[in-house]
This record gives sequence, C-alpha cells and structure tokens, in this order.
Amino acid sequence: MRLSEPYFLYAFLALAIPVFIHLFSLQKHKTVYFSNVAFLKQIRQKKSHINKLQKLLLLLLRLLLLSAVILAFSEPYVSQNNELIKDKKIIGIYIDNSFSMNADNEKGVLIEQAKNNARNILNAHKGKDEFIFISNELQGKHQRILDHNDCLDAIDQTRIKAPVLNVSAVIDRWNALKQNEINAEAELYLISDFQKTSFSEEFYTQDSSFTTHLIPISSYPKTNLSIDTCYLESPNHSLGQQEWLYFEVSNESNKDLDNLSVKLIINGQQKALSTLAVKAHTKTTAKLSFNNHTNGTQKAHIELTDATIPFDNRLYFNFDVIESNKVLCIHENTSNKALNTLFQDNMFDYSESNVGVLDLANLNTQDLIILESINNPTSGLINALKLYTKNGGNLLIIPSKEINTDAYKTLAKKLSIPQYTRLNTKKVKVSELNKDHNIFKDVFEKHTEESDLPEVNQYYSIQKSYFSSEENIMLLNTKEPFINSYSNGSGLIYLMCAPLEKSTGNLEKHALFVPLLYNMAILNSKAESIYYTLGENQSISLKDKANTKQWRLQKGDNIDILPEVRTIDQKIHVNLQDLIQEDGFYTLTNQEHKKTISFNYDRRESQMASWDLEDLQSIGEQYEHIKLWQKEGLQLEESIKENRSGTSLWHAFILLALILLITESLLLKNWNKKTQIKLDN
Repeated sequence: MRLSEPYFLYAFLALAIPVFIHLFSLQKHKTVYFSNVAFLKQIRQKKSHINKLQKLLLLLLRLLLLSAVILAFSEPYVSQNNELIKDKKIIGIYIDNSFSMNADNEKGVLIEQAKNNARNILNAHKGKDEFIFISNELQGKHQRILDHNDCLDAIDQTRIKAPVLNVSAVIDRWNALKQNEINAEAELYLISDFQKTSFSEEFYTQDSSFTTHLIPISSYPKTNLSIDTCYLESPNHSLGQQEWLYFEVSNESNKDLDNLSVKLIINGQQKALSTLAVKAHTKTTAKLSFNNHTNGTQKAHIELTDATIPFDNRLYFNFDVIESNKVLCIHENTSNKALNTLFQDNMFDYSESNVGVLDLANLNTQDLIILESINNPTSGLINALKLYTKNGGNLLIIPSKEINTDAYKTLAKKLSIPQYTRLNTKKVKVSELNKDHNIFKDVFEKHTEESDLPEVNQYYSIQKSYFSSEENIMLLNTKEPFINSYSNGSGLIYLMCAPLEKSTGNLEKHALFVPLLYNMAILNSKAESIYYTLGENQSISLKDKANTKQWRLQKGDNIDILPEVRTIDQKIHVNLQDLIQEDGFYTLTNQEHKKTISFNYDRRESQMASWDLEDLQSIGEQYEHIKLWQKEGLQLEESIKENRSGTSLWHAFILLALILLITESLLLKNWNKKTQIKLDN
C-alpha cells in the first residue's frame, strides 16, 4: 500500500489526545448514604474491573476511528507499478473540434461528448497535475501550461471550427509546450472520431517518449455528399464567351445515387443545372456550361443538398470577365498589316504606337505587348517592359532584320531571356510543335503532318544558355528554336527568332498564325486562383499593383479584418494566419482598389473513413505507449484515477471509520441501558 498524500500522517500525533483524556480524566463521585456498607464491598470491586475494561475498549475504538480517518485523508492506494507515482504530471488534452465532430450518435452530438470526456479527464487529475489544452484552432492563449480552472474554461469554450489539424501538428504543438517541464512525466489524451485524413497511417509510431491515450467517439453510420473541387476550362473570360465549369462530387455513403442535382449560381441567379449519377464510395467529375453576359467580377457557387454534414454542400468561386483583351503593337517604321488584320475581332482592343511617341505609362494596362521589328530599343522602353512583365504582362518579341546587337543584349539581360547571336539566311522548316504548351491548348483536333508546318527563309540563332523557365513552342529542323516562351516575374515572354515578313517565311499566311497570336493575347498570366481553402492557404498572393494605404478584408457588415499585407515585387501578399473562420466571398479593399476573394472549407473533413475500434485496440496491444479507452463519463474518470494512482483504498478506510463509530455508539447505548436497569433495581 502507498499513500498519495503522506503528509497527512502527521495527524497521528492527534492520537495522544484520547489517550491523555483516558489517563487523566477526573470523574465527580456522588455520595450515597447507606446504613451498612459491608454489603457493597464485593459489588464495588467487581464493577471497578468492568469499568476499566469498558474504558479501554472505548479508547481502542476511538484510536482506530481516528486512524482510519487519517489514513483515508492520506489517500492510500495499491498499484501494480513498482515505481512510485510522481508528484506532478503534465497532462495534454486534445479535443478534435472539426466539422465531422458535429455529427451525432445515440448519445448526442460528438463534440459535446468529447467535452464531457475532457472534463472527466481533468477531474481525474485534479489537484495533482498541470495541463496543456489543444484544439484545432491552435489558439495563442492556450500556448502555456494551464491550471485546472483555466483548462476547464478552455474546454467549456470549445466550439466547432473550420480548421482541420493533422495529428502530427497536434504532437508538434504538444512537444513544444511541454519542453520546459523536462522533469515532469507527460501524458497526452486524444479525443476524436479518428478520421484517417487527420490520423494518417502509423500515426501511433510518431513519438513514443510519452503515453498517448486514445478516446474514440464514433457517430452513426457515416454518410456524406460533398462538392470537392471545381475549375474553369479557360483561364481567361471575355464577354459573350461560353464557359465550361468542371467539378468533382464525392459520395461517402453505401447507396448509389442516380439523380443528384447540382446547381450553378452566378451573382445570385441560377445559371445551370446538372443531374448526375454517383456510385457509393466513389467520386465523379462532371461539367456545366454557361455564357458570360456581364463583365466585371462574377460571384459564383455550385451547390447540392445533403442534410447529414452540410459544410461541404457549397463551393464558392469568383472570376473576372473582361469586355475585351487589350493588345498594343509597338513598331519603328510602319505597322504590320497581318497583325492589324488579325486583331480586328471584337474580343480585342487593338492599338498601335510608334516607338518614338510611345506613352510608357500606358503599358501596364495591356494584356499583350508586341515588340515588332524594333531595331534599337531604348533603355527607357527596356526598363518599362521589365516592370510590365514582372507585373504579369505578356510580351511578344519579333526581331527586325537589322537589330542593334548591344541594345538587344541589354534587353535580353533585363528580361532574363537568351540574346540573338547571328542572322541565318538559309531555307529551313518548322519540324516540331510542343502541343503540350498552353499556347496550343484546344488548337489541334487531329495530328498535323510535318508538310503542313511553316517554312522559314531567315532566322536568328539564340544564345545557348540554361534558362529554367524556357519552353519550346516551335523547333526548326536544325533543332534550333523558332519560338520559345520564358517567365519573367509573373509575366510571359514569347521570343520569335525570325522577322514577320513575307521574305523571311510564311508564318503570317499559315493556319497556325491565328491561334498562336490569339492565345498569346488571351492567355492571361494575371489570372488568379478562383478560390482558396481555409487553413490550407495561410498566405495568398494577388497580382495587382500595391500602394501604401491600409488593406482590409471584409465580409458583409459582420467581418472586418486588418490582415498583414506585404508588397513584394509589385505583388500583394496577404498573410491570413487563421484570421478567417467562415467560407464565402470576401472583399480585399484599400479604398482605391477592390478585389473579391472566395474561401471554402477544407474538404479533408468530407472523407468519412475512420479508424475502427478493432484497429485501435490492436495498436494499443502492440505499442506500450498507446492506451485505448472505451469508457466514458464517471467510469472513465474513475478508471483514469485508478490508472494514475492505482486502486484507491480511501473508501475502505472511510467505511471502516463509520463501522467503528457505529460500534462505539451501540456499545455506549448498551452499557448505559444496563446501568439504568441496575439503578432501578
């Protein structure tokens, strides 16, 4: 037997009190007059012996009673563990408060059961240990060791939240918080439904330096329908354009669905409806078609109906529709008629400017700039083009026959592209197309024969250096590039190696000329993600010119956040740091600029597969540092107390004290009764 509170043994000094009373008690004697006391002598001697025995018995009972009470307060226990229980432990309590814990079972909502179990754990360690509380939000106010009351408050305030936390992040947080308590034994309690998306395979082998207690809570048979992701087929969107929206739906139930309806809502109005079939425990990809009837920012979402777990029934996204794509052709002498004719379509806002009268401030408003047959680009133009491409603009460079080598060398260095080396005057032919390049997306319906490719009479060789962003678009039969693309900042640069003239080749008359130039103008490198995921995207980058005014992130009248915003390379970097907890449309504004940003909940919670009790039990049997609990409520609390301090014996000593107290009362009552009878006689 061992004692949890051995300092109570000092109370045994109090046993001297009844002994002292017994030894020095003074009784008042009543004088009774008899005519002859000879008859009382024998009775007095016999009664004296009886009184001494009674007093000794009472003394013994009272000493035993006090001893039992003292031992009960010392909290005796019996433990199979040979090591002494340490004075203090650090107890970690993790409550999974993700969306899946909003499900229910026959006992109610899972999150409330988790909180009750956490309170039982807390009470089982009350008065002995210190606590660390962890939930999915990883709140800063919980980044410390808590006492019993603070931890209880943290448990009571726990609510269902959007963040999804992997078990490795839980353990990292736990290790970071307990590292200053190196002398204290540590134990971590994990209360969760143990979804496999959060508790990955072999999570139980991550850290065996402390005991991990698993307390699983499972819901009714898990079913869920969710819209997982979506994307628009084209990254560029113009007025009147037909759009195709692709989306993925998951069916996490045991039933095949044949008529699942999915709606597309744009700016508050239903634009499309799709009915699809999804087999049980599978995903399917479908698409919806719609046309762009208004320009500007389009706020859209797709939705389905599922009452079981509703957080993933809707997926928000936004995109910008432009009235036309702006194309600027910069020339030196005369403009190119082929380019002028090509961009007369209503989807383009085409303009031309002589390099001598060019307004450099107007460059950043263009979607594509064509540098056509410029012999000697100025340093001012070169610097403006560098800034333009870094900000996300597209640039097409078409050389002239008589380029200034030094000027183009400076241009190449500033734009991080290879420089032209020499002009070749031999007849060659394009022999290879990179059909995987975005520039040729949806251009080819069938294989194009080599005889159909453009011919070239004059072309420039380019410097043979390594550029990580280099992609071939067209290669000549000499294995030299004819058209390449390069990245510079957020923009794209298309480098053509031949002048665009009839004498140098037939590209401007070729069938590839139209889709090639169209896609250069339409493929907008400024396009941004149509939505972001809460918890996954801690920081987002927006390709927009920044200024010094304060940015705010707002949603309706209820949410107004001042995020940390940095400007790096003319980009806005918004640091979210878990500031956003709700999905939907948000507005990032600084009074001068407004941008719509869509946020959605993390879809990992949509995958309902969890660890079975049998699997967790098997893990607990194989690994000594893992302990599975299948009890709850007071049973869980008592079991943890027993595990913490062995089998408690204080109840037995309290019962013994009660028995001794009752025994004393009965004896006194019996003796008093006999005395009264004798006096009456």
